[in-house]
Amino acid sequence: MSNELFIMTGLRIQEMTEEMAHPYHDKDSHVEVLVEDKSFKLINYLLAGKYGSLLIEAKNLKTALKVFESIKLMFALCDHVYSEDMALFRMVRGNGKDYKIYDIYHNRNSYEYEYLENGVILGTLRFKKLEKLLKLIYRDSRLRTALACFYQAQETYYTHLVGSYISSHSRVDLHLYETDEYSYLNKINYEKLCSSLTSAYRGVEAIMDCNFRDRIFENDHYKKVINDKIQGVKWNTRYLKAFDKVRYGHLNKKSYARVSTMIKKLLIARNRAGHGKVFADQKKNNPITMELTHESKRFLEFLIIKYIESQIDIKES
Repeated sequence: MSNELFIMTGLRIQEMTEEMAHPYHDKDSHVEVLVEDKSFKLINYLLAGKYGSLLIEAKNLKTALKVFESIKLMFALCDHVYSEDMALFRMVRGNGKDYKIYDIYHNRNSYEYEYLENGVILGTLRFKKLEKLLKLIYRDSRLRTALACFYQAQETYYTHLVGSYISSHSRVDLHLYETDEYSYLNKINYEKLCSSLTSAYRGVEAIMDCNFRDRIFENDHYKKVINDKIQGVKWNTRYLKAFDKVRYGHLNKKSYARVSTMIKKLLIARNRAGHGKVFADQKKNNPITMELTHESKRFLEFLIIKYIESQIDIKES
């Protein structure tokens, strides 16, 4: 049984240079396999306009959707791409024959021709550099779930997690807000903050492969759990906080917390955000604010990157 073809919209493939291989000429002369796996292929086809379209070749829709999700989640983490134009469309085969580029170019199915010319533009080299990571995400359901939670947390309430932006903008803005403005922003966005934090915490549980339930966090049990889950991440591993208590401290002062402390802090906050529970020791922790919501996503990103580093070499990516 031959494989099926699917078009992923919302991403456009940047034109190759002379040094890479064949430059674009016309719709019938260019096709390039970007990533090849035993389960799927990612193919760059020049179909419409100046930039190539991303096609997924897979045995069925289920596999294609899994690849589609993996691509979307990978670029959300690596390149901060959140495109509303991302979608997947099946190319309908005719007479059981393989497509030629000309056939694909003229087969518009249920989507508009102009839709192929929208979306984020990424280079072919970017795909090739991230090939190992894409295959890992595709095969690792634990990582894929954590990334999906990260994506949803960002979609609900976006936080710039680029280091230079955090140091130059996010932290400074939080520090300089007038008290009334700060309180207003927390209140007007409260449900978004709760929802985003809950999604981020669900991602923490996914990447740690554990459902934390005991808010008392007895060391004998959870110390072993945390130490066994991600290579290089232990109970006492120091995590450099980016946002926590930034309004009350010096902007240039570095603040650290243990991984176990962060998980417990977010567990208590998640109970409040998700269930409305406020425990006696809640007063010792920040209420649900912009800082804590930002920090929850930053911490999840930290754990995800540590997990990826334990599985593959990502220095080149």
